[in-house]
Amino acid sequence: MPKKLTVKDVAREAGVSTATVSRVLNRTGYVSESVRDQVLGVVDRLKYQPNSIARSLKQEKSYTIGIVIPDMTNPYFMTIARHIQRRCMSAGYHLLFMDSEEDAGKESDALDLLMEKRVEAIVLAGTDRNREKLESIRANGTALVLIDRRIDGVDADIVCEDNANVTFRAVSELLDRGHTRIGVIAGPEGIVTARERYEGIAAALRERHAKLDPALVYEGDYTRESGRGAVRSLLAASPPPTAVVSCNNEMTYGFYLGLQEAGIDTASVEVVSFGDLEFSPLFRQRLTVIKQDPVWIGTTAGETVLARISEPSLEKVTKIRIPSVEAKS
Repeated sequence: MPKKLTVKDVAREAGVSTATVSRVLNRTGYVSESVRDQVLGVVDRLKYQPNSIARSLKQEKSYTIGIVIPDMTNPYFMTIARHIQRRCMSAGYHLLFMDSEEDAGKESDALDLLMEKRVEAIVLAGTDRNREKLESIRANGTALVLIDRRIDGVDADIVCEDNANVTFRAVSELLDRGHTRIGVIAGPEGIVTARERYEGIAAALRERHAKLDPALVYEGDYTRESGRGAVRSLLAASPPPTAVVSCNNEMTYGFYLGLQEAGIDTASVEVVSFGDLEFSPLFRQRLTVIKQDPVWIGTTAGETVLARISEPSLEKVTKIRIPSVEAKS
């Protein structure tokens, strides 16, 4: 069996000290560009693989960041995760991904597992039901960045998009177009984004003295199946809505599937969707989207978590993007 290469072998071959090799591999301290290139050339030629476990124990750093998202099947969250990964891996960090499935118990288990793995930071799109655990994690010195949604009572960096103001604007535009019977596919009440989007809808209707008929409000759970269920519920109202506001893109997808399955013209109801549908040009629709930017969320979250790891004493930051409202039809 060939002898396992060590940092001493790399140092001897490169003609430098083991401390210099360590500074190059760990990206710490000053090393001239020529020496850095020389060491990395030897590392590449010898196919040397640093012992990441030993390195992390020695430095008390794991070079690992945990990400907990609520739905890995949703392109919005997967795009966020991809761009967090790109930014953090470029800085030498590896990522562990967990899917909570919008379940507080699964989220709690994921957080426990990530702490067992000694992650240096956690990026979370949370359920709003593990506040004490999150505060304990933060107090333990682990960096915490909340994405997509705030969690009341948790003092952490936040990267998210506006919810209430943009839904207010979108519903106001529906009213400008003459709609008075507006249905709502709401999200889970326990999730702050759902509450904020619903508040924006209700505020727009109140300002115009328009009634929000309880029969036209369907509480979904951010899944396609709940969008299907909304078709059966909302279109059974008398009279049915002429427009529907869906509080996330997966429920919008389910709503259109439900219309097709019921044999109803998909363009018979005007729809406002919080979140885009990439396939919408493939069928007849009257669709307006509140266009989120998961690339911005992911890149900004990556930069924020790296800054927090590097400088734990920095003041907490809240970065909010204002989504645009765009007609697709």
